[in-house]
Amino acid sequence: MPRHDFAQLLFGGPCNLRCRDCVGRALAWEVPDTLGAWPPPGLLRFGARLRAEGLRELSLSGVNTDPLLYRHLGRLLGWLRAEHPGVRLSLHTNGRLLLARRAELEGLTRLSLSVPSLRPATCLALTGSPEVLDLPALVRAALVPVKVSVLLGPENRAELPELLERARAAGVRRVALRQRVGARDAYDPLPAHRPVGLFAGNPVYDLDGLEVSVWDFARTTLRALSLLPDGRLEDGYLLPGLRAAA
Repeated sequence: MPRHDFAQLLFGGPCNLRCRDCVGRALAWEVPDTLGAWPPPGLLRFGARLRAEGLRELSLSGVNTDPLLYRHLGRLLGWLRAEHPGVRLSLHTNGRLLLARRAELEGLTRLSLSVPSLRPATCLALTGSPEVLDLPALVRAALVPVKVSVLLGPENRAELPELLERARAAGVRRVALRQRVGARDAYDPLPAHRPVGLFAGNPVYDLDGLEVSVWDFARTTLRALSLLPDGRLEDGYLLPGLRAAA
């Protein structure tokens, strides 16, 4: 039996947004810039662990940046396909560079889009930019199943019904509503609905064909093998040295 449910490769470096709740700014350690590094620090040791444990799920994401800013992304995906052909690859992005870099994303099986809001003022408050994603265009361009990930907070709470409906209209079939880690303002975003099941300790809802999970990182039962930007391998879902949200 594998020790972990999935693996994640995490990048570090300057981002194209400045999100108020960025996990990277809540860490008690300095995140190195790996956006130009080939190979990413620790990649070979990480690959050896993937093989040793027989892991079949690998997510590419960022600690304080977006993986689409990684300058060798196409090369990395090609290497992963060649060295680990049985591994399913997913990528979590803010979507700003998806159209520009989609030709490099061959081999992905899933894509997760971080969508804090579809209103300019709320996007500005939460990300430092008023730019609103063209969700239908991105879903069409992705060519793989797209999940929308929404970080919950007081600014976008009232917008949630609209956001879910617009995601459905864009062709999205899965949405994850994420509580901020350690936040004191966590709340039930779907009080009028009853879950149809659980995934990794978190409730899952069926909203007329739209699968919506409410994700609390503190209660998840998933086990992750993480390659940090400094080359460390971390056995745990939450990043080490993470301070609680306000």
